Amino acid sequence: MKNLSKIAGIALLSLTTSTWVSAQEKDNKGKNPDSVRPIDESNIMWKQRLWRRMDLKEKQNQPFFSKGNEITKYLMEWVQSGVLQPYKNDSLKTKITKEDFLKNLVMENIGNENALSDAEKAAGFGTESAGGTTAGSDDGWGDPKPKTPATGTTGGTTPPKNDGFSNPVPVGTDLNNLYYAKQLSILELREDAIFDKQRSRLYYDIQSITIIIPANMTTAGFDRNVGSFRYKDLDKLFRSNPNCVWYNEQNEAQHKNMADAFDLRLFHARLTKKGNSKDDDLDTIYGGSKQGLVQSQQLEYKLMEMEHNLWEY
Repeated sequence: MKNLSKIAGIALLSLTTSTWVSAQEKDNKGKNPDSVRPIDESNIMWKQRLWRRMDLKEKQNQPFFSKGNEITKYLMEWVQSGVLQPYKNDSLKTKITKEDFLKNLVMENIGNENALSDAEKAAGFGTESAGGTTAGSDDGWGDPKPKTPATGTTGGTTPPKNDGFSNPVPVGTDLNNLYYAKQLSILELREDAIFDKQRSRLYYDIQSITIIIPANMTTAGFDRNVGSFRYKDLDKLFRSNPNCVWYNEQNEAQHKNMADAFDLRLFHARLTKKGNSKDDDLDTIYGGSKQGLVQSQQLEYKLMEMEHNLWEY
């Protein structure tokens, strides 16, 4: 009888342990690891993935871009110090190194009308500055420039220093040719709109933030991604740094931490894309930027109306 009781007790303990372990595994698998406040999948009644474009120069967004406290400044500094992990894109699957991130921040050759084309370089133009100057020639500053031996000849010569316009100096040796934080005025937010049936309300769950170099600052004329960051990581860093201030111009006694400002949705970011099988943005789907802007606003209204009417019937 005692043996029977022991066997029953062991079986009950084993069943309880396996149930607890399976419940733990379900909790880990049923929640998004990139969410600041994850919602269990069993409580998600509806979800829509959204992309937003946040222009930090807009009046509503300027508190994130106050002088000396630019949000992009903190992101760049954290990557350089090694406390923030950058990713290649907003999928947050491919990590990039600090060096690769800084290479993406190197300024491009924009507006340099005096730069020589490849054909002009092949014809021999521009070799004067590389050591081919004749004796006694004027360098344009009034003093004759002595002849220097060409590269590879006896005595050698020091390669010309980079002027910040031609081939960039390799990152790690010179960081003076990087974009300034004030020039990086575009952020892209990827978030999930989730209706939690347990709490009967709609939540916006930010997943990632991407730094974008504006099109007017790139040679190709298109926006260029610098790097993406997991918002969960940013939330921790914002809260741990009292200098990450959302500047309240109307009441300077009520400055807020940037993490709280994002939670309270104290920003304006236009919807540019929603999840679809072709991964097209709204401009592409509706055939133009004007129609894309109209549909962006319509989508905002639909989200508000859906939450309002969901429990009406």
